[in-house]
Amino acid sequence: MIQPFGLRDALTIKRLQSSNVAFDLKRLLLYSPSPLRSALAGYLTNHHLGTITCVHRDDKKHLSGYVQVWPRADRPEWELGFIAPSLDEHEQAGDIWCRMLSHMIIRGAELGNLRIYARSSEDAEAEDVFRQAGFTVVSREEVFVCPHEPSPAPLPRGLRSVTRRDHWALNEFYRQVVPHLVQQAEGFSPHWCTAGNGSLLHAVSSSGYVWADKGKIIAYMGLCRSARAHWLEIVVRPEYRADLLPYLKYMLMVARSAERLPVYCPVADYSVGLGWLLRTCGFESYTRQVMLAAYTMARVPIRQRVPVHPGLQSSVDIGTPA
Repeated sequence: MIQPFGLRDALTIKRLQSSNVAFDLKRLLLYSPSPLRSALAGYLTNHHLGTITCVHRDDKKHLSGYVQVWPRADRPEWELGFIAPSLDEHEQAGDIWCRMLSHMIIRGAELGNLRIYARSSEDAEAEDVFRQAGFTVVSREEVFVCPHEPSPAPLPRGLRSVTRRDHWALNEFYRQVVPHLVQQAEGFSPHWCTAGNGSLLHAVSSSGYVWADKGKIIAYMGLCRSARAHWLEIVVRPEYRADLLPYLKYMLMVARSAERLPVYCPVADYSVGLGWLLRTCGFESYTRQVMLAAYTMARVPIRQRVPVHPGLQSSVDIGTPA
């Protein structure tokens, strides 16, 4: 049986926390959220804060589990947060995952949610379970980390902060640069230049920069900061990747100018060459992950019959050609 989290489930969440699987690496590195705290916050605020949590119970087999998703404040999307138990904890864990994920997809449809994302470490067994539950692979990426002190770097030509007037140009830039399959998965709108990510429990600041030339956006660089780490998003036109190095050096200096914290940067597999530039700036490979998505509903055009009065059926004169 799968049901929404209630206060009576707090002990179950606490007991299973040590055997859960965490997703959404960006949130983990920036905030290190607690599953129990996130579940309680979601319950007490009607999911304005924290997670939507569902608990699985099978008393006959003494099996328990839970799944958590983070709702986004600005988009009809959920981000998978935690699942317990882990796949190597119990031989039936895969079936529990599949049932809980399928349940969340159905619940998402009932609440008007359009899609659920899962950013998972590359693991064949986990990917197989996600596919059984209705998820499809969207993209793969390597996450880099820079633990070193950056060198001073001047402000490169054309780099400036994002303004509201850039909204249309950023959407056009997104459509021209990001692969169509990824756009479909993200709803044809760039996730990296929208506000809020449903993580109001934690103090975080974010800023966006564009490299523009004659009104044309060449690259976008978004920086999120927390008390634990920095997260740098980079999207650049393929033909300009070789010229991005001074912009990367400047962004790295900006990220680490105030606090000596690690800077993480994801690089999608379709961004060929960007990883090499990051290594030149002192970044090292941290991990690889895969982004999967499940769609809770689809818009289908419906043709409805229009009744016509019997007297009008034979009274239409279409005329004759002149």
